[in-house]
Amino acid sequence: MILLALLLATVGTADLVRPENRAPSQLQALSAGAAGAVVLMLMTTGLGLGASAWAIVPAVLAFLVGWMLFTPVGIVQTDRPWPVAGLIAATLVALAVPQPSVGDGWLVRWYTGLDLPTLADVPVEQFVLGVACVVFLVETANIVVRLMLIGTGPRVLATENTLQGGRILGPIERVFVLGMALAGQYAALSVVVAAKGILRFPEISKDTAGGTRAEYVLVGSFVSLAQALVFVPLF
Repeated sequence: MILLALLLATVGTADLVRPENRAPSQLQALSAGAAGAVVLMLMTTGLGLGASAWAIVPAVLAFLVGWMLFTPVGIVQTDRPWPVAGLIAATLVALAVPQPSVGDGWLVRWYTGLDLPTLADVPVEQFVLGVACVVFLVETANIVVRLMLIGTGPRVLATENTLQGGRILGPIERVFVLGMALAGQYAALSVVVAAKGILRFPEISKDTAGGTRAEYVLVGSFVSLAQALVFVPLF
């Protein structure tokens, strides 16, 4: 799970740094890529990972470059969310390959020294993965949702101009859902899902014949929630 944490944190950090429209200038792209690379290096050294992990670093950086190149706002030229397939493949590889052992890095020493009762039974690997998941769910998950909406067709994607609240509410919703699921509070989780449906119903009910608001909300909500819940079995 350590390699997955490295991947999620690296990509998530870069997406947080680059502009919201994801069509950055060369300097902005370099800044975002550098931020992701710095986080990758800090985590690798902080966890005291061995030489095998350092051999993975170039592969993670290569994926980061590819992700940033193929997920600009101009990706509407394609009708298939290919970058999502690449992200899924990279995730599966990160889980399938042998995981490096955590050593005595500065991050491990800091975590051990926290002395928080809540985290007493939480291994540092799970803590790091949890933080990486949150970083990923804030902005990268928004990009994944939009890529999937692109795959549904331009008419559905055009609804984004009238229903923009998901860009802000989505990250909050995903982090909350992940937290509630990890805490075992599935009743609270179901309340969130139900409340979202109630809040969106007036907007959907105003849709005209042949409209796409319902499809936009359903696809966006399902993909958004699925990204939060897919990490739960890893903990």
